[in-house]
Amino acid sequence: MNVTTQTNRLLSIDLARGMAVFFMIAVHTLEVFANPEVKNSIFGQIIEFLGGPPAAPVFMTLMGFSFIYSRKSELKPKLLRGFKIFLTGYILNIIRGVIPFTLSTYLNMDIAKTFQIEPLNAYTIFTIVDILQFAGIALMIMAIIQALNINKYLVLLSAFVMSMISPILWGIKLDIPIIDQALELIWGDQPIECSFIANKIAFPIFPWLTFPLLGMFLGETVKNSNDSNRIFKHFGLAGILVILLSVAISYQNFAYHFNDYYHSRQGAMLFMCGFVLFWLYLNTLIVDNLPENRLFKLLFKWSKGVTNIYFVQWIIIIWSIAFFGINSSSFATTILLILVFTAVSHFTNEYIIYIKKRFVKQ
Repeated sequence: MNVTTQTNRLLSIDLARGMAVFFMIAVHTLEVFANPEVKNSIFGQIIEFLGGPPAAPVFMTLMGFSFIYSRKSELKPKLLRGFKIFLTGYILNIIRGVIPFTLSTYLNMDIAKTFQIEPLNAYTIFTIVDILQFAGIALMIMAIIQALNINKYLVLLSAFVMSMISPILWGIKLDIPIIDQALELIWGDQPIECSFIANKIAFPIFPWLTFPLLGMFLGETVKNSNDSNRIFKHFGLAGILVILLSVAISYQNFAYHFNDYYHSRQGAMLFMCGFVLFWLYLNTLIVDNLPENRLFKLLFKWSKGVTNIYFVQWIIIIWSIAFFGINSSSFATTILLILVFTAVSHFTNEYIIYIKKRFVKQ
């Protein structure tokens, strides 16, 4: 395989992940600050879409893809890394949620009255299952799959089965508090419908593990291919076919299949998987046909700093509610906030990288 071609394929992965970083910040800002007029506008709908299939599903698929290229071969460090990311999710819950919520309630700030007390309290906020908790568990599962040397086609089949059976499992409880807390991570479903917090369990393993497993299959396929150009074209074609299958399945009951982004049913899961496949192919076309430029370099940086940026942007967004309120910002303010939060997240990530480099040198 041509080294340049292989490098471009991996750069296309970084490009897709870097764009997903921006889409992520944009949609989080929109959901928290934009007023109903902005959210329901064409601009709002575009941001909502960009924050959907091209964001979290792409992140999770590329996490599986990149996992195959990881230089670490031993099981223990991979499990430890996954566990650390899992715990980081709860640290984020405290900093971005528990502390500001507790302070606003204690100080009797107007913003505290926005939330209904019953569905949202400090404990609920602390135990929210977000993408970091899911990512940590997914990394540990992938490490075990790799250690067991499970065939990539069996991994792909598992991804498909998970996306199909998940709706049957959502919300199952045993009424044993400790066990039910663990089951929340696996297939929890607790709608809150409190402002921008739609569901306490934002990323349950069923069905979201579908994407990292799909990524493992794609990464293994590309890594062992002698013609990655042909493979990515096949990804694009497969993506179109899966999207068409999704449309056929969802046509008669669209509301059922696309009921909830975080608990997407069969048709929606197929659509997002198909979109990811086609999106990866589009990114290879971009990298192959456009010269490297400053924007590319910026997106590549964001790709490598995705965990830092995710952590930082949520803290900035939530703590800014005290100044801008919830769902009350105009078009101009929403766009300005997207740009400001993106810039602050970028420079904070740069500073974190700088500190790490200095620490390593010492």
